[in-house]
Amino acid sequence: MVEKAYKFRFYPTPEQESRLLRTLGCVRLVY
Repeated sequence: MVEKAYKFRFYPTPEQESRLLRTLGCVRLVY
């Protein structure tokens, strides 16, 4: 999942950024 996040990071888009932030927040809660 981390690699995918980095890949999305290379192609930042408003929608992708918001989704990435949400996913990162969920991951932080999980860990």
